[in-house]
Amino acid sequence: KTAKARAAAAAAAAATKEQMHVSSASAGRRTSTRKRSASSSNDDDSVSAEEAQRKAVKRKEVDRATKIIGLDGRSRKKCSTEGCTNVAQNKGLCKRHGAQQKKCSIKGRVSYDRVIGRDGRSRKKCSAEGCTNAAQNKGLCKRHGGIYRCSSEGCNNHAIEGGVCARHGAKMKVCSSEGCTTIAVKGGVCVKHGAILKRCSSKGCTNIAKKGGVCIKHGAKKKLCSSDGCTNGAVNGGVCWRHGAKKKLCSSEGCTNKVQRGGVCMKHGAKVKKCRREGCPNKVVSRGVYMKHGAKSKRCSIEWCTNYARKGGVCQRHGAERKLCRAEGCTNQTQSGGVCKRHRKK
Repeated sequence: KTAKARAAAAAAAAATKEQMHVSSASAGRRTSTRKRSASSSNDDDSVSAEEAQRKAVKRKEVDRATKIIGLDGRSRKKCSTEGCTNVAQNKGLCKRHGAQQKKCSIKGRVSYDRVIGRDGRSRKKCSAEGCTNAAQNKGLCKRHGGIYRCSSEGCNNHAIEGGVCARHGAKMKVCSSEGCTTIAVKGGVCVKHGAILKRCSSKGCTNIAKKGGVCIKHGAKKKLCSSDGCTNGAVNGGVCWRHGAKKKLCSSEGCTNKVQRGGVCMKHGAKVKKCRREGCPNKVVSRGVYMKHGAKSKRCSIEWCTNYARKGGVCQRHGAERKLCRAEGCTNQTQSGGVCKRHRKK
C-alpha cells in the first residue's frame, strides 16, 4: 500500500508540474502579443500625428491665402477678387466688388436697409434719401446731422471723448516720438515719424489716396459745391467758402478773422510752425523748412520747366487755371475771400 500511495503521489506531482509549465508558456505568449500590439499602436500614433501636422500646415497656408484678420481681431474670409484685401460680406465678395446687402424679411415691420461697416458688422443706413452712409446718431450720418457736438456752452465742435471736443478737454493721442507734439495718425506716430498712409496706386504718383485707391488728380471723386456753375470743392454744408460755407471765427471779442489754431487767429496768438533754420521768419512748407531752405514741392510736369506746379501738375504758364477776382470787370488774381487785394481794401 505504501508503494502504491507513493506512486500515486509522484504521478500527481508530475501532473501539477506540467500544468504549471503550460500556464507559464501561455502567459509568455500573452505578454509577447501585448508588446507587439503596443508597439504597433505606437507606430500608428506617430503616423497619425505626422498627418495631423501636415494637415495643420496646409490649413494655415489656406488661411493665409483666403482669410484676413478684421478690426475686431477675428479671422474672416477675404474678398475673392484679385488684389483685394477687404473682408468678404456675401458670396465671397466685399461690398466694393458687388456683395449684395440683405433686407429685413419679417412681414409687417419696417425694413431698415443695412450697411456693412469697416469692422464687418451690419449697421443702420442713414435715413436721408439717396444716402448710403452708416447712421451715427438719430438715424443720420455725419453729413446729414448725426454728429455728437461738444457739450460745452456755445461750442459747435465735434465731441471726441467724454462728450467734449479737444479744445475743452478731450485727450488726443500725441506722437510717441520724443519732443514731438503732433497728433498721432497711425501706429502711435505722426506722418513725419513713420505713420504709413495709403498712396495713390498710379505709377510714379506719391500723393495720398483719397478714394478708390487713387488721389484726386487720378480720378478720386471730390464733392463739389452745390451752387450752379461752381467747380470749387465743398467745404461745409455742401457749399464752398464763396457760397456760404460756415467759417469758424476767432474767439476774441470783436474779431472776424478765420480761426487758424486753438480757436484763435494769427493776430491773437495762433501758433504757426516756422522754418527751423535760425533767423528765418517764414512758415514751414514741407519737412520743417521753407522753400528757400530745402522744402520739396512739385514742379511743373513739362520737361525743362522749373516753375512750381499750381494745378493739374502744371504751372500757370502751361495751362494751370487761376481764379480771378469776382468783382465785375476785374481780371486780377484772387488773394483771399474770392477778391483781389485791390477790392479787398474797399
